[in-house]
Amino acid sequence: MHSIDFFISFAEAHRYWGYGLIFFAMIFEGELFLVVTGMLARIQAFDFFDALFFTFSGVLSGDMLWYWTGRLLQSRYPTHRITAFVVHRVKKYLPTIDKNPFHVIFLSKFIYGLNHSTIVMLGLLKTPFGHFLRIQAVASCIWTLLFLTVGYIFGSVAITYTKRLQHFLLITLLSLVLVALSAHVIGYFIKKREQKHT
Repeated sequence: MHSIDFFISFAEAHRYWGYGLIFFAMIFEGELFLVVTGMLARIQAFDFFDALFFTFSGVLSGDMLWYWTGRLLQSRYPTHRITAFVVHRVKKYLPTIDKNPFHVIFLSKFIYGLNHSTIVMLGLLKTPFGHFLRIQAVASCIWTLLFLTVGYIFGSVAITYTKRLQHFLLITLLSLVLVALSAHVIGYFIKKREQKHT
């Protein structure tokens, strides 16, 4: 049975590959990878500030990618099924996006699985890119730091109770389930709140 020190040594030996993986993971996924990264930073497999830099860079790069995907869909495929799906999905949760697109940038960050669709929608609406990027950068910084910190705290709890790798991984899995459930609950209440304003 391996100790957690074995895993830390392995992660440290491949740290920059890990940072690269985190960067690209942030383009497509968010909260769960951030929590795991925070836990790895707590056990010193990653440097916390390096991890913050690479995760934030990945998130911001992904935000720009999804925005320009929306602009592409709007200009070339405005009536495509994918475009219709994105519009329906976002308006189901955030029906006021047409009236106040910048209001929903912060909200969408905390609705699990909706943020990328929302950013695509902002591209579809031709939201001014400079203004979008300024607000999105602030929202992404807060969101990244928040979930990294949550992971760091979970990592502290994990190493307090165990030095065995298998137990640490189990606590990591339970932490991810807790974060996912919390995100779904938060998303539900945001959806209800937004629907009251329509």
